[in-house]
Amino acid sequence: MITALNLGRRYIDIKEEYVSYLDDIMHREIPCNGYYASKVERYLEKTSGRKHALLTNTGSIALLLSLFAHRVGHGDEVIVTNYSSAASLGYVLVAGATPIFCDVDDTGNMIVDNLEYLLTDNTAAIVGTGLYGDMHNHTVIQEFATKYKLLYINDAAQSMFSKWNGIDSLACGDIVAMSHAENKPLPALGQGGAILTDDTDIYNKLIHLRKNGKPYRKAPYTRFGVNGIIDDDKAASILCSIHKFSEWQKRRIDICNYYKSEFNRMGVESRRNHPEWNTHKYAILFPNKWEAQQEIKLLGVETEAQYANCLGPDMPGSIDMVNRSLTLPSNPYMTDAEVETVVKVVDKVWKKQNTYI
Repeated sequence: MITALNLGRRYIDIKEEYVSYLDDIMHREIPCNGYYASKVERYLEKTSGRKHALLTNTGSIALLLSLFAHRVGHGDEVIVTNYSSAASLGYVLVAGATPIFCDVDDTGNMIVDNLEYLLTDNTAAIVGTGLYGDMHNHTVIQEFATKYKLLYINDAAQSMFSKWNGIDSLACGDIVAMSHAENKPLPALGQGGAILTDDTDIYNKLIHLRKNGKPYRKAPYTRFGVNGIIDDDKAASILCSIHKFSEWQKRRIDICNYYKSEFNRMGVESRRNHPEWNTHKYAILFPNKWEAQQEIKLLGVETEAQYANCLGPDMPGSIDMVNRSLTLPSNPYMTDAEVETVVKVVDKVWKKQNTYI
């Protein structure tokens, strides 16, 4: 089976470095003392140009704390994409706010022309979520948020290191929430997240919010908070990913360029992507992705259905992506032979589905 992530090959590649970090962590005797987390935070600050970076234990917690720190909650409305992970809905509800759903275009990202229609007197924030490695339309969302004095959260779980008109994803938004889950561009071995901000007051709030309302382990409680600390073994695995990222990215670009060239030649419909995407996920728009996924699996290739339903009501663009978008393996540990096999299998299933249309 050609797998989506190749976690086994990834672990073998980073094992020597990672085990050395684990040995160091165990000798420090406190597995969440922040030593390796701080190394990743400094890297994110340097790479993004942001003043502050703070690691969390998940991307969902990063999003939730972003709302808490800006006091978005009961009585507030938050504009979110209608096509995304359930985490994009859950953290808004946990904060006590009301999600307002925006439909998506054929890239899977927000239709920004709809934003004015979604605005009410209760709108407090907008969350720009970049899917498949594409950036959402940062220019329009930034102008919209500035015009109406809204909090602009950049959900860069999938779009980290992509660009919008030359602007790096991590430089966009009032605050950036990231995920380091094992299926993200810069993965941990397990879960992880991060928050980026230029606001020192917000950063200081986040430090307390992330650790049950206190700044460090034995400090007194000063406010409400959650357990959002990342263990250092997870942070160490992100550090391993940082050291491999350039190599991984080069390989992903090669794979996606090959897919695009071959599928264009074969007449297979790929998802439209922005030129500056980070090649995180390559998606095919099948007439029926559920049937396609099963047939492709029987032929030895694992695919991802991405999302099985809309977060809110069915909307034309969102339901089209739900029913059609299937992402292919594009991990950097694929061999050339495996990449070629994926193309042949997809072409076979595509032709079968389109014969009857």
